[in-house]
Amino acid sequence: MESKQSYIMPVIAAALGFFMALLDTTIVNVSLPKITAYYETTIDQISWVIDSYNIAFGVILLTAVRFADQFGRKKIFQIGLILFVVASVLCGISQSIELLILFRAIQGLAAAMIVPVCVPLVLVHTPPEKVGVVTALFGIMAGVSTALGPTIGGVISENFSWQWIFYINLPIGILAVCLIHSYVHESYDPTASKKIDWMGMIIISISLFALIYGLLQVKEVGWSSPLVLSCLIGSVIGLLLFVKIESKNKDPMLPVQLFKNYQFACGNIALLCLGIGMMCVYFLMAFYLTTVKGISQIQAGLILSSSSIATMLITPLAAKANRWGTLWFGVIGYVLFSIGTFLLGFISPDQSVWAIVGVLMIVGLGSGLIFSPLSIALILQVPEEKAGIASGLFQVSRVIGAAVGVAILVVMLQHMMQNEMQTAKNEMIEKVEISKLSDNTKEKLKLQLEKNKNEQTENKSSLQDVLHMLTDEEEKELKSSPDSVQAEIKKTFVTERGEIINLYLTLEKIIKDHISLAYKAVFRFGAIVMLIGAVFAYLNGINARRMKKYIRERNFEVSLKR
Repeated sequence: MESKQSYIMPVIAAALGFFMALLDTTIVNVSLPKITAYYETTIDQISWVIDSYNIAFGVILLTAVRFADQFGRKKIFQIGLILFVVASVLCGISQSIELLILFRAIQGLAAAMIVPVCVPLVLVHTPPEKVGVVTALFGIMAGVSTALGPTIGGVISENFSWQWIFYINLPIGILAVCLIHSYVHESYDPTASKKIDWMGMIIISISLFALIYGLLQVKEVGWSSPLVLSCLIGSVIGLLLFVKIESKNKDPMLPVQLFKNYQFACGNIALLCLGIGMMCVYFLMAFYLTTVKGISQIQAGLILSSSSIATMLITPLAAKANRWGTLWFGVIGYVLFSIGTFLLGFISPDQSVWAIVGVLMIVGLGSGLIFSPLSIALILQVPEEKAGIASGLFQVSRVIGAAVGVAILVVMLQHMMQNEMQTAKNEMIEKVEISKLSDNTKEKLKLQLEKNKNEQTENKSSLQDVLHMLTDEEEKELKSSPDSVQAEIKKTFVTERGEIINLYLTLEKIIKDHISLAYKAVFRFGAIVMLIGAVFAYLNGINARRMKKYIRERNFEVSLKR
C-alpha cells in the first residue's frame, strides 16, 4: 500500500477531471437563452445542447468503464481528459447550432471516460481507513459541481461571451492531465479478462441510445408517436436480450448478478428519481428566472448558486455517512429536496428573490445529503473489484433519470403552457373590451393578441405594433382635419396611447401569472418523484452497524500492475 499521504495528489488529480465533466452538465443551463438568441433557434432545438451531452454520456458510460477495468483506468481517464478539452474548444468556436450539438456529444462521450473511472482510479492509492472519506468526497463533489454550474455559467456569460463557459475547461483539463501523468499509477480490475464483450457492448449501447433518444423525442412528437414507441420497445427488447447474453457470458461487460442485490437495485432506482428532480429544478428554473422573473443571466446564476452554497454547508455532515451509515441521510435528503421542489410550485412572478433563495437552499441541503451517502452505499454494496462498474451504473442511472426528466417535464410544461395561455388570452381580451379605448383600437388590439403565440416577447412586440398603427392613424387624421381641431385630435391620441401602455402592463402581468401557473404544476410533479426516491433511498440505505462491518472488511489495495 502507498504511504498514507500519497493518496492526496491522486485524489486532487481525479477530482479536477470529475469536477470539470460534471460541471458541464449544468454550466450551460443559465446561458441557454443567450445561446438561443445567438443562433436564432428555438427552445426545442436548444435543449439538444444538453440532451446530446446526456445521450453520449449515458450510451458510452458502461463501455468506457469496462475498457478502463480491462486495459487501464489511467489510460482511459487521460484519453477522456484530452478529448474533453479538445471538444470544449470546438464547442466555443462552433459556427452553427448543429456543430455545437455535435461537439457537445463528443464532450459527453469524453465525460463518460472520466466520471465513472475516478473512484476506482484513486481507491488503489487510498488506505482502507480513508476509503469512506474519499468515496464520500466524490459523492459530495457530484452534487456541488452540478449545483455550481448555473452560477459559474451565469457569471461567465454575463461578463464575457457565452463561449467562455467551454473555454474554462482548457486550463482545468491540462492541469488534470499533468497531475494524472505524474501522480497516478495504472490500475485494472484483476478479475476482468482481456477479452472484449463486443456483442454485449453493442447491444447495451444501442439499447441505451434508443431509450434516452426516445425519451428526449417525447417533448417534440409526444408519447404516442411511432418513433417514441419504437425506441422504447426496442430499448426494452435490447435490455432483455442483453441480460440474457450477459448471464451466459463467461466474461460479461456487466455482471448482471449485481442487481440480485435488492439494495443495489433500489439505489439505482433512487438515482433515476434524482435525475428527474435535478432537471426539474436546475433546467426549468434557469428559464423561469430569466423569462418569467425577467432577471439577467448572472442574477439567475447567483440565485441558483444558493442551492450549491447549502450543499457545501451540509457536506461536513454528509461526510459522516461513512461512520453513521447512509440510511437516514438519503431519506432526509430526498424529503428535503421534495419539500423544496414543492415550494417552488408556490412561487409567483412578483415573489421576493430572497424567498426563492430560501427554497433553493432547502433543495441544496437535500442534494448534499443525497449524493455522498448514495454513492458510498452503491460502492460498498458490490465486490470491491467491481467499484468501477458500480460507479458507471451510478452515472448511467442518473443520466437516464435526467433524460426521463427532460422528456416528461418539457411535455408537461408545454401542455400546461397551452392551457394557461388560452385562459390568459381570454382574460386579456376581456380586459381590452372593458378598457376606455376606442372601438377601433380595441379591435386592432384584440387582433394583435390573437396573433400571439404565448411568448412575453411577442406581447411586447404587439404593443409596439399597435402604437405604430396608432401613430399612423394620427398622422392621417391630422392631415385630413382642419387646424382648429388638430389640438383636440392630438390630445385624444395621447390619452389613447397612455391607456394602451397602462393596459399592456396589466396584460403582461396576466401572461406572467399564467406562465407561472404552468411551471407550478411541473414543480409539484417533481416533488412527488423525489418522495418516491426517498422510499428507494430507504431500501438502499446502510445502517451504522453494517457500515462499520463494510469498512472493516474492505481492502481496496488491488493490483497496480499486470
